[in-house]
Amino acid sequence: MVTGFDYLSKDSVLIEHWVRRVVAIVVDSILIFAPLALLFGIIGLSWLFPWWWAGAVLFLYSALFEATVGGTIGKILLHLKAVSVQGKMNSSQALMRNIAKVFPPFLLLDWIIGMAVDTNDPRQKWTDQLARTSVIVYDRPGGT
Repeated sequence: MVTGFDYLSKDSVLIEHWVRRVVAIVVDSILIFAPLALLFGIIGLSWLFPWWWAGAVLFLYSALFEATVGGTIGKILLHLKAVSVQGKMNSSQALMRNIAKVFPPFLLLDWIIGMAVDTNDPRQKWTDQLARTSVIVYDRPGGT
């Protein structure tokens, strides 16, 4: 059984791909979490700010941007695009591939499971496999 970890250990382009994906989610998380935390702090309700709620906003933001323009602000800045394996990405695919973003440990688990299972596309996390989507780098010939 060949896993994504096997590919990752031998492919510098794939390593760069995953580094870009991690940086993109960090950028998107900052864009969502920082303004919400600041807003709740300003209005004196920082104690009411549940972090899972911000995760839900991150999930909706990611799904909306990926369904409409193919990527979040973080992905766009890093020249990444979420695509359907066949045809155009639809909203149900965008929702499915982003559900793990509601709670950060779920996203980490999503990446680990995606890399641990036998796959033909080591760029896919587990929810990408379920949604039949992938993330490509679009500033290279062939979108690898």
